[in-house]
Amino acid sequence: MKILGISGSMRPESTTKKAVSIVLEAAKKAGAETQLIHLADWTLPLYDGRSDLSTYPGPVLRFIETVTRADGLVIGSPEYHGSLTGALKNSLDFLEGRHLKDKQVALLGVAGGSMGATNTVNALQQIMRNLHAWPLPASPSIPSAYNAFTPEGKLKDEGLQARLEILGKQLVDYVQIMNGNKEKQLL
Repeated sequence: MKILGISGSMRPESTTKKAVSIVLEAAKKAGAETQLIHLADWTLPLYDGRSDLSTYPGPVLRFIETVTRADGLVIGSPEYHGSLTGALKNSLDFLEGRHLKDKQVALLGVAGGSMGATNTVNALQQIMRNLHAWPLPASPSIPSAYNAFTPEGKLKDEGLQARLEILGKQLVDYVQIMNGNKEKQLL
């Protein structure tokens, strides 16, 4: 089972990347093979709506292929002006429903303020539903992220750390259930 994490931040030392990594590590401990895409490391052009996806440059095709091959996803974004980042929205615009159909997706938001990133996770849930994916019910939000992590990359709030770890385990569980149901349908 392959679980792909996508960090929607463009900052090299991103707190979103740290949060997604916590979820991925828990998924790995639950038996999944994991990979992280940190959008700051990818050169994706602006999506322009062309009808033939194959005409986009290599990084776009590699992104689409990597997402398509994943059994489940972890998607995280900082909250910018009440929503997800433009970089993350742009990357998701390259995807079609066929790329995410019936995939389980764990979502999380990271905020600089004390209120959390509820708007971001709500927007991501809507986007995932429109792409025919299954967002998990729990969508944690990390408030005051600039001060939320230890130097080792763990969350200072043990309860929040546990929620992210549970999210990674639940993602693996849901993917296994979905894959089991697909196998039964083929019999």
